[in-house]
Amino acid sequence: MIRFFRRLFRKKSKARNSRRFKRFRADFLVKYHVDKKGEAHVTNARDISAGGARFWTDRAIPESSVINISIYVPPLGRAIEALAQVRRVTRLRKGLTFNVAVSFLDIKQEDREALNDFAETLSKEKGAELLIDHADVVIRRQTQ
Repeated sequence: MIRFFRRLFRKKSKARNSRRFKRFRADFLVKYHVDKKGEAHVTNARDISAGGARFWTDRAIPESSVINISIYVPPLGRAIEALAQVRRVTRLRKGLTFNVAVSFLDIKQEDREALNDFAETLSKEKGAELLIDHADVVIRRQTQ
């Protein structure tokens, strides 16, 4: 019982970042379809990795939904297309915008490698900033 309360009120805990791919900040153009017959919605990415992406939208997309997504990546000179599953949807404070995190379910291997290589290149450039380096230890703060 005491262990339970210690875990509950612990201020900081060290956790190993479980991400498989590095992700990078990006303001790239995103087009997605919630279903094949539905209309396309256009927005901007917040960050991208070879395993998924996060973007803004003015629509609440149900978690676990499967969407078709296309992300235009200017440094690559082309769009990356994938089938993705919505993992997390967070309403922003003002209530009119949502952050949507997706993981890629089906993506061409060459596209995954291109994104991963781009993230690796950014991580080696001086002044470039990746959001999370999967080799670092991350400190997560728990809210009460």
